[in-house]
Amino acid sequence: MAPTDNDISSTSGCREQSEFIPKPSSPIFLHSSDIPGLSLVPVPFSGSGFGGWRRSIIVSLSGRNKIEFIDGTLPRPSPNSPESKHWDRCNNKVIFWLTSSLSFSIAESVQYSETAEDIWKQLNRRYETINGTKVFEIKKELASTNQGSLDIASYFNKLKKLWDELRVMRTCHGSTCTSAVKAGIQKEEEEDRLHQFLMGLNDTYISVRSNLLMMQPPPSLDSAYNILLQDERQRQINPSSQFNPESTSFNVTSLNHS
Repeated sequence: MAPTDNDISSTSGCREQSEFIPKPSSPIFLHSSDIPGLSLVPVPFSGSGFGGWRRSIIVSLSGRNKIEFIDGTLPRPSPNSPESKHWDRCNNKVIFWLTSSLSFSIAESVQYSETAEDIWKQLNRRYETINGTKVFEIKKELASTNQGSLDIASYFNKLKKLWDELRVMRTCHGSTCTSAVKAGIQKEEEEDRLHQFLMGLNDTYISVRSNLLMMQPPPSLDSAYNILLQDERQRQINPSSQFNPESTSFNVTSLNHS
């Protein structure tokens, strides 16, 4: 009995689905390095430090082109789609990576979730209140941080670590913030950091600080840091050297336009 048109169409469809291979640039493509035992973070999350753990997971999954499986931008294809089987494989792989990055008790609480996105949402809802407490702690530490016995580089790096940690916890996601809003937030954040950095300096740098604050437009944070670093080194070479406002003004202008 000769095959009907429906039989031929069905056979062709099955062959097409079984032969479908995602492009290497596609999130549903599994690379040879995407092994089951892969560890996304050095230390499993056990209930504290959610902000840092969250950031590490995002960076790791982004590097493996699998971030779409947790941020909701890659929904499951229809069952008849040739991509569905590949999507399921990748989703299960990301689920395994996520649960392997959690302590045993936390992993148990999400083990029956069907998608990696669902696990991600559960964890964010559960621990975002803890983030609020952490934000307060970081702000409190920032408010009490000053140069003291630290050199300029160590003082700046201490602030930078706290600023970065705070930024990660208060990330403005692309779905809710326009480019203009982000630009405005970044500008205000830059000015706040500059003032915070200058306020905590020792009185040794009062002249440099005053001149930097009078600059119009204000110097960038990096420019101010470089000027202060140069001044510190000059003092180390020649302790009796005096601050030169014209030199600093020139340096700030040059750095801002470089």
